[in-house]
Amino acid sequence: MGSSQRHWVRLIVVVLWLLAPTKSAVATTDATADTTLSYATIEPDRIKLGDTAGIRVTTLYGHLTSVSLPSVPGLEFVITGRAEGLEFIAGKSVPASFILIRVTPKFVGVFTIPGLLPGAKPLGLEVVNGNEPNPYAFHNPGVPQPKPVAPAPIPKGIVLKAGGAAFVQLLIPKHDVYVGESVPVDIEVGIRPGIVTSLNGPPTLSSSDFTLNDLSKQPIRREQVIEGSPFEILTWHTVLAAVKPGRFSLAVEAPLSVRDARSTQDSEIAARLGWPFSQIIYNKVAPKDVKVPSPASDLQVLPLPPGEPKEFGGAVGDFQVTSDISPAGAAVGEPQTLRLHISGAGNFDRVNSTMVDRLDHWKTYPVKSAFTPRNAVGYSGEKVFEQPLIAELAGEQTIPALEFSYFNPNTHRYERVSTQPVNVTITASPDAVARSLNTKGLRPDHPRPRTEVDELRPLYFREEFLAGSIALAFILVGAWFGVRRPSAVGGVSKAVERVLRQLDAAARAGESSSFFEVARHALLQAFAARWRIAPDKITGAELRARLGSMGEDVERLFALADEAKYSGYEPAAADFQGWMALIRSQLTTVDN
Repeated sequence: MGSSQRHWVRLIVVVLWLLAPTKSAVATTDATADTTLSYATIEPDRIKLGDTAGIRVTTLYGHLTSVSLPSVPGLEFVITGRAEGLEFIAGKSVPASFILIRVTPKFVGVFTIPGLLPGAKPLGLEVVNGNEPNPYAFHNPGVPQPKPVAPAPIPKGIVLKAGGAAFVQLLIPKHDVYVGESVPVDIEVGIRPGIVTSLNGPPTLSSSDFTLNDLSKQPIRREQVIEGSPFEILTWHTVLAAVKPGRFSLAVEAPLSVRDARSTQDSEIAARLGWPFSQIIYNKVAPKDVKVPSPASDLQVLPLPPGEPKEFGGAVGDFQVTSDISPAGAAVGEPQTLRLHISGAGNFDRVNSTMVDRLDHWKTYPVKSAFTPRNAVGYSGEKVFEQPLIAELAGEQTIPALEFSYFNPNTHRYERVSTQPVNVTITASPDAVARSLNTKGLRPDHPRPRTEVDELRPLYFREEFLAGSIALAFILVGAWFGVRRPSAVGGVSKAVERVLRQLDAAARAGESSSFFEVARHALLQAFAARWRIAPDKITGAELRARLGSMGEDVERLFALADEAKYSGYEPAAADFQGWMALIRSQLTTVDN
């Protein structure tokens, strides 16, 4: 038989192979619809005694919680694990989950495995002795082999792995970076659908000296023809960061299940036939789980130079800063919010600012921050710091410039940027008593009509009710302490009991602002009646002088009233209990 005849014989065998049925059990037939689909396959379906086969239960567009293992005499079934990845159907990838089952035969024979899923067909497994020939052998060693066919050129940078079925690339824009610097990188995984049967997880770094931050959950997909065969390219965007200096060789790897060609001759015939006929070479090849690596990339990680500014917090990148305050004008005792805007590109997780630690004639409160990304991985964006401030003195006030220091990898030096000073006009405060009864500033001249419910807080915690109840409680407490009557039940007056119940309700509901506001005013009224002085004359020094060490705790409680009101301080349940004990002891001490 000549070489031409042998070629046609091989071609006929390949075509017959294409028509051969696949060995699988499917629970649902629509594999492309965006609905849950589960099916089971066994690979290989013919093994030698002493080897094992694998059953893979695949669920598309969903997750199968469990599967019942069958009972077949002569076979042992063990669930070996679960996996998440992608399944390639008709050349398209869909999200999939897998349950992996190991099948171990105990003797030779032909076995029928009942369907593992409702309505699924049974699976077949043939177990033979080790000395029987392989019925899937495709070539005769005595026949001269055809010469290899030269493949078409491969795009630059791509190195095909797994028998030419897949490749992985790590695309790094620069190869000299600094410790702590965030570098945006792309990871590409190329697969040949049908030969690569699944992606069993996201790509990972092969080195522990680097971290991948904010790896995009869903890759971007595109198609590309490589060596005459269609590939699906999956691209992840992420940010690379080095944890220590040095020279490194960096690579990533992707976990895949691949049908490898069984011989060099099979691969050569597949290359000769081309797509889609080359697909049939792999129809009866069991998929194997492999990790496909990318080519190594050299990366030089440089240490940050000495001489960093005192306020440097580790930010590496290129940033710009601005600041503002709102409202632009206020009265003494009214809150304002100072904002610092830091925008640009870099490691925003290390971008921090204390803003104003201390400022004469101003009360300052803890800083809060929020980050708004401008891309999917958070490499660029804007971080805004907000700090509540309360002026204590009327007149023209100046808030000094805010500074921020960072290391710029483009200029290779530390840089310090600052905002412009902010000028504000503070007017004299209105009547202190009227302002103290209003927990959110001055009441409007005309109350806003309420035609609908816009919050779920109980009525007794709302501003329109809280001010009146606080005023009534103060009147009752002040009247009691003024006359000093011994008519309290059990040593505690009804007015004090009413205040304590209100505090307990606020603590249970987590209403920290209401809790501390009621506590401060109740204690001020109680101390004023006891010491015969006006409430606005009770200072921190007065508290410490009259109450000793307990006065510092009371002074801290008064400060928390402002902090809870303006900066959102939220104590824990145990903290509420501690403050309740302090308040109760002071009110009952004054009451007796």
